[in-house]
Amino acid sequence: MTSVAWFVRTVRSGDTHLASAQWNGYGPVRPLCAPEVEFRAMNRRPLTVCFYDEQRCPLCLPHTDDDRVPAPRTLAVVR
Repeated sequence: MTSVAWFVRTVRSGDTHLASAQWNGYGPVRPLCAPEVEFRAMNRRPLTVCFYDEQRCPLCLPHTDDDRVPAPRTLAVVR
């Protein structure tokens, strides 16, 4: 993974963001997808693998080149 780490914010869909790996575990997080926004992460230790696919922010995913972070699943719709 590049110099980023996962931080869990909530359990809502798409609400797990990437932030700087230098985060100290206590200060506010500025996610890569919206650096002007600050929030306090629920976890205090960086997560290198996001456990739940539906929680990963699709805007943060392109910022990593780690093979452990697979692309989000897409659904085909047949009409």
